[in-house]
Amino acid sequence: MASKKTYIVMKNGEEIEKLNTLTVAKKLADTEGGEVFCDGVSVYKGVEVLVNAEPVVAPELKQPEVEEPKTEQYRLKTLMNVRKKPSMDADIVTTKPAGTLVRVLKVKDGWLHLIDGNYILFEEGRYAEKA
Repeated sequence: MASKKTYIVMKNGEEIEKLNTLTVAKKLADTEGGEVFCDGVSVYKGVEVLVNAEPVVAPELKQPEVEEPKTEQYRLKTLMNVRKKPSMDADIVTTKPAGTLVRVLKVKDGWLHLIDGNYILFEEGRYAEKA
């Protein structure tokens, strides 16, 4: 899953605003005479983009630690369809060959709920087994 970047416009070490697009952040930085940071690194100052410049780390900006969800691994015993929803009528997203390890958030009502949000039909020992 791709995460959206957050651009922080700062002036004199103080945060002015957090934005989701670099274009809007640049305009605000130009208007306020500020600087744009992304992931704690200065990416825009004034009217030119900093290219091949030494990264300037904003000390007060820390990346939040993201806790990985708890998962279990299952090994598929046969070629399996991966579906959008836990239903045989749901669209097939892709297929996974026998031997594939999949990360599973939970097993519920005969379906493996994968970490990517999709589902695989599950019957203990027949289609997959705990790795």
